[in-house]
Amino acid sequence: MSTVTLPFLVVQPTKAHTATVICVHGIGDDGRGWNPLTNELAPALPHVKWVLPHAPQRPVTVYNKEWLRAWFDMPSFSFTETEDAPGMLDSVRKLDALVKAEVDAGIPQERIVLSGFSQGGAIVLLSGLGGRAVREGGEGWKLAGVAVMSGWLPLRDRFKSLISPHALTMPVFWGHGTDDPLVRYSFGRKSAEILKDQVGLALRWGDKGEAERAAFGSAGVSFFGYDGMLHAACSKERADLKEFLKRVIPDNHSG
Repeated sequence: MSTVTLPFLVVQPTKAHTATVICVHGIGDDGRGWNPLTNELAPALPHVKWVLPHAPQRPVTVYNKEWLRAWFDMPSFSFTETEDAPGMLDSVRKLDALVKAEVDAGIPQERIVLSGFSQGGAIVLLSGLGGRAVREGGEGWKLAGVAVMSGWLPLRDRFKSLISPHALTMPVFWGHGTDDPLVRYSFGRKSAEILKDQVGLALRWGDKGEAERAAFGSAGVSFFGYDGMLHAACSKERADLKEFLKRVIPDNHSG
């Protein structure tokens, strides 16, 4: 049985609670970092409960071993060194417990979205597309979707062996700034291409036309690049995230 061990904040829905979005922050932040975005999106999604967990404190190598909130250790932002797989899988277990708590409270797994920024984006890919399969060999959760902002694909050399059977039917929103100085835009695109080439997920480039836009929110990865955006979330990306959430967890369920 999963037990929630992460501290977290909650932004309650303003009408009957029929869906949940779990928002996962990046290195050195905490759940409060998502507050401006959840406050912006909440009026358009009044049926959504927002869960904003805080990562554990740990020494982070890329920041001179400073103790920061992080989901796993980072040797650098070159993404060439050995990854902290134990730290990643421990965080997957912790996020899994949050999902299970929502399911136990009566929210169907198909009405739950995992969303993450930067390192949080990496860990929600591992949690959402692998989920419990990563640690138990089970099927994982069949979530409504996964949203990645300025993130990357972790454990690239073994990700195919970790995916859930539900991964190929999972809608994924991926937003990335073209001028991101930390997680390079080219690396974000390459991560999405690995999901297509090695895992088999459909991949759509969000700026390529109306057909791709119409398929936004369906199975596979919809990748959107934002010209001039750094390691942040611009207004257009926030609007696209809102549209994604409205499509995958629409307000059409009674409480």
